[in-house]
Amino acid sequence: MSDPYRFTQSPSHAGRREGDDSPRQGRHTVRVLLWLLIILGAAANAATSFGPFHPLVSVAFGLLTVLCIVLLVMHHLHHRK
Repeated sequence: MSDPYRFTQSPSHAGRREGDDSPRQGRHTVRVLLWLLIILGAAANAATSFGPFHPLVSVAFGLLTVLCIVLLVMHHLHHRK
């Protein structure tokens, strides 16, 4: 006879080991990569703005930075609890 007051693992956690957060680890990796691209894009934008580069190079790095910011916000909104 089963005990209705006994806590058991849910079926979604049945095959997982404790501490195995692979989906969460993937989200963390994406977030770190986006932050890194934002920082590198902003630094490249600043460097090309003051250097002897064509203005379109600076604009391209600026657009890359803005795109990464938008992706980071979308990622946050999609994965928040």
